[in-house]
Amino acid sequence: MRVAIIGAGPSGLVCALALERRGIKPDIFERGRRVGFTVPRVDILLQLFQRPQRDQLRYLFDHFGFKIKPLAKIRRYIIHSLPHNVSIKGDLGYLMERGQSRDAVETQLARQLRSKIKFNIHAGYRALASEYDYVVVAEGNHLAAKDLKIWETAITAWVKGAIVLGRFDTEAAAVYFNMDYAKHGFGSIIPFSRERALLALHVPYIDHSELTLCWNKFMEQENFRPEIIETFELHHTGGFTARQQVDNILLAGASGGFTDSFLGLGLFEGILSGALAGKAIAEGLNYEQLVSHLTRQVKRRFAFREALNSMDNTGLDRLIRAITLPGIKQAIYNTNIDILGLLYPYVMQYVRAKNSRPDDRLKI
Repeated sequence: MRVAIIGAGPSGLVCALALERRGIKPDIFERGRRVGFTVPRVDILLQLFQRPQRDQLRYLFDHFGFKIKPLAKIRRYIIHSLPHNVSIKGDLGYLMERGQSRDAVETQLARQLRSKIKFNIHAGYRALASEYDYVVVAEGNHLAAKDLKIWETAITAWVKGAIVLGRFDTEAAAVYFNMDYAKHGFGSIIPFSRERALLALHVPYIDHSELTLCWNKFMEQENFRPEIIETFELHHTGGFTARQQVDNILLAGASGGFTDSFLGLGLFEGILSGALAGKAIAEGLNYEQLVSHLTRQVKRRFAFREALNSMDNTGLDRLIRAITLPGIKQAIYNTNIDILGLLYPYVMQYVRAKNSRPDDRLKI
């Protein structure tokens, strides 16, 4: 069987590993010169969003044999809003480095691979589909899905980030909600180490010309004065695919609508979609059925994001205070109850009432 994989990000690499472990050697095409983003970042695996899995990395190892080392465990998550700050403690998840360093997720996965990656090649999925039995598109964007007319955009956002120096708690991450500078997005600070961190601002539905003003307000209002060693800007488009497979073309990771920039989440679904693509191909299984639970999770997350989009600073602060009340806080953060699944029907009622129309796009 001949299989081509477009993209050597986490989704493409785990797909290749899943195929190799079933005796299939794929051809991997990557448009970059090496694996990983040129600008490093830190993603978050929050256990709250993956229940009933208690440990996402253990799950990937037990079910697929992928061994991925995190930067650190998250033991404290700080939520900032006007005018309150809330600190949540516990075994909350993991911090995962992305990029080209030795400890980056992409680099770790590439070291486990036996197949060669063909770099500096802009592979076309349609041409490959006529040459290979299967093509897995995992190139980190929605262009193939859009070309196949199965893509629906749910959000667009500009992101500005900076690698900063200072003194940081390596087991803590912080998120900032303030419509003055983030609109219906958020700011965050996540450490790489005790001396280095990623400071980022995600602002949805703005023009690029507004980004610098939002960033300056973020820095000023939160009183950030770090030593900045590198900055970057990027445009993010998030959404859904109506299908995850079209003929012999499978879509994984961001290409299949499995990832999202919300709170730095989405890495787990992206990795798992790649693993399931490899499993489906090798074992002759229905890929769309295998990933149906992932599409539900992503749509739920977008529903919660849409609910947040209808709130002002006062509403956000009330929500944050409510979810940190004694009893509620313990149920959300210190149990394995699928809180988001239980809340989802009520969130959808709230969203539909606000929009005064049903939203079939988010219906599950």
